[in-house]
Amino acid sequence: MGKITLDMLAKSPSHTKKRRDETVQQYVRRLTHLYFSEKNIDEIDNLHHCRNLSVLYLYDNNIAKIKNLGFATSLTHLYLQKNEITKIEGLDNLRRLTKLYLGSNSITVVEGLEKLESLRELHIEKQNLPPGEKLLFEPRSLEALSKSLCVLNISENNIDSVEELKCLKNMTQFFTENNCLSDMKELSRVFASWPSLWRLELTGNPICNKKKYKDRVIVMSRSLVMLDGKEINETAKRFLMNWKASRDARRKQRKQLHFLEGGASNLISDSSNAFSSLPSLPPIQGLPNAEGEYMINPGVNPLLYEGVVASGSQSLALPRGTKPFAAIMQARAPNSTLLNRKPAEDVSQSRFPNIFAPPRPIISESNWDTDSDVHSGPPVPLQT
Repeated sequence: MGKITLDMLAKSPSHTKKRRDETVQQYVRRLTHLYFSEKNIDEIDNLHHCRNLSVLYLYDNNIAKIKNLGFATSLTHLYLQKNEITKIEGLDNLRRLTKLYLGSNSITVVEGLEKLESLRELHIEKQNLPPGEKLLFEPRSLEALSKSLCVLNISENNIDSVEELKCLKNMTQFFTENNCLSDMKELSRVFASWPSLWRLELTGNPICNKKKYKDRVIVMSRSLVMLDGKEINETAKRFLMNWKASRDARRKQRKQLHFLEGGASNLISDSSNAFSSLPSLPPIQGLPNAEGEYMINPGVNPLLYEGVVASGSQSLALPRGTKPFAAIMQARAPNSTLLNRKPAEDVSQSRFPNIFAPPRPIISESNWDTDSDVHSGPPVPLQT
């Protein structure tokens, strides 16, 4: 028994009962549910008579290819798990399909779903994959399902990343047991894109062996109600959420403090570099005295005078052709006192008085004891 016959359709268990006055064709045309599980069927055929078909059970058979379903525009549920299907195809006309079961086949790529804009559940777990390969997802199919798909079962398919599933914004139930997921940060990013997720099955992944795995997963999704087959305690969930909020606040405060400290240290470092880059002047010496020794003069560089710097018994000369400053000043301003290095005996007679001399004492008068003495009496006229 490899094909579906008209006689099989008439004898198939159904919620619709055959009337006495109608033919087999008329009865088959009114069928909405067909149960053909475990019938050794290897080909989908002769179903075009069932124009009102909405639910079709074909699991546990030997079907290798999905075909001859273009007529079933009213089909909403299709059960094809545990067959020999290798490719998803022949579903373009099933615009009303909401649930598709393809588990335990030999499918390697999730594709051919671009037209199924109403699909809400996709079950494609436990595929018989070649050794070392994993189940792949076609971007066009994922994009087509991004607004409708709510339930996805991809368990036992050697999957090590779910980053590409972020586009499924309306996900409510996600089954990914016995895969190879190990990246907690990636999982957090995906859950951030699924605000309606309430059920998650992760058992059997390497990520489950990490410290406080369940606590970390619970704080990733505020909408999560069930994790690994167990309901999440509301009190524990609230405690974890408060702890996460407190931790994030402390982390943010530390980052701000680190930023401020880093900015201040960079400012100091930049200032130090700026000052260190200033050029340094040669050692300051005075003019030679009668014995030929240079006297210390903190005010003028000897390069401005004779073009030499004396340091003990050694002297450094300016390059040949360079005139000393004293010669230039003598030629241009012979009467300038800048080159007059003789100390002035009388500070008052000097053109440049010593500003570091102690101040002269203030003469105190007897009538300055109080403010009343100062302001009493008529003003004293100035003497000329």
